[in-house]
Amino acid sequence: MELKRILAPDTRSATEKAMALYGPDVLIISNHRMGGQTELVVALELAEATLEVDDEQEEITQLELGASPVPASPAAAASTMAAAIAHVKTHAFDAHLQQVLTPAPRPAAAPLTPTEQVREDVRGKEIVSLVMEELSALRHQIRLSQQTSAWQSQQSWPEQLQPLVTALSEAAVPTALRTLLLEGLKDSASLAQAQESLRQQLLCNLNCETQEFASKGVHALAGPSGSGKTLMTLRWAQQIAQAHGHASVAVVSFQDERAGAWQQIQTLCSQIHVDCYRAADVENLSQVMAQLSNRPLVLIDTAGVQMTERLIDILAVYADCDLHAVLPLDASSVTLRRILSEPGLAWRSLMLTKLDESSAPWPLLQFLSNDTLGAALSVASHSQSIDQAVTHMTPDLLVDLAISKLMPQADTFGSNASHISSFMPPAWTSTATKMVAHG
Repeated sequence: MELKRILAPDTRSATEKAMALYGPDVLIISNHRMGGQTELVVALELAEATLEVDDEQEEITQLELGASPVPASPAAAASTMAAAIAHVKTHAFDAHLQQVLTPAPRPAAAPLTPTEQVREDVRGKEIVSLVMEELSALRHQIRLSQQTSAWQSQQSWPEQLQPLVTALSEAAVPTALRTLLLEGLKDSASLAQAQESLRQQLLCNLNCETQEFASKGVHALAGPSGSGKTLMTLRWAQQIAQAHGHASVAVVSFQDERAGAWQQIQTLCSQIHVDCYRAADVENLSQVMAQLSNRPLVLIDTAGVQMTERLIDILAVYADCDLHAVLPLDASSVTLRRILSEPGLAWRSLMLTKLDESSAPWPLLQFLSNDTLGAALSVASHSQSIDQAVTHMTPDLLVDLAISKLMPQADTFGSNASHISSFMPPAWTSTATKMVAHG
């Protein structure tokens, strides 16, 4: 397997670029913002990558040698020979022109420091481990799909329920959850009744508590790289600073060795007028926490690499620190299990990000239905602007959001319609407006 890196202005552009380069079934491993751009890491089978290079090299060789198919007639042979001679005559001029127009080579990038090299090695190992787990989960889903396909093919659905059944079949719903939901639709007499039945099935097993941003205490935010931890930390700091004063909160960056990470936090904290501190190791963190002992609220932003080790270090310095998981709305079942089921970590809340980019929270709904999270649902946010207000996430809103993206024309969301409309793509805005009016 070979990993490829793709940079684009946003997630949609990066995904389209990946699909154009490697096909619609390309496997996306990670997605996060870096230097103002979106970085996608995709996985390719080695045979596929080698075939690409071989085809490209063969095409270049044929062009350089003037290779062409055997002509079908003497006239065609004469035409081919004339074209080859013209190519030879112009080759020297083209080479000279290319040499003139080619810019001077850029200097080689500076070698990584030992600390940076260790971090990149650890990050690489974590990505490979995540890829292997994702592939294993994918094989499991395929086996389940094969086992249930016979049952689904034998089912006959009323015409009025067909749009919902088709939408469930085409959406990225885990196989076990899809089978359970379809089984519960059998007794529905209309589409509206089926939608309400679907909603109640999803809600019946979601017993999560909810909570908003705390205004006191020490809190550490953690999650995978690119999940939006820093922006969520600063949104939290900004909200409390506006409500209780800027001196009531401080932000600490703990062991984040990414290039430009500290400068980014400094810039954003200056925009919201909140003090920020940097702790490079456990000893520095202990000193910083002693210095901030009089602050009602301290928020600790962590790196996405070696998450568990960093949180254990924080708890060793401040045992009463509350831990908050930050995950994108459409996090895979593997990512959810790796983060939220980590032994030894007691999560206080779950915060969701990238509501404007995500497809639907189906893996999250399945995880919350099957596992005892032990943490409350907290807030949710969009991807980009720090000034965008967060939304208080509840089980009802989470389910309605999933159904709205499953069937954007559905008009069954009542008081949650105004929240859902802010998460929808622009094409759905008019429908969301109708939802609010009807609600």
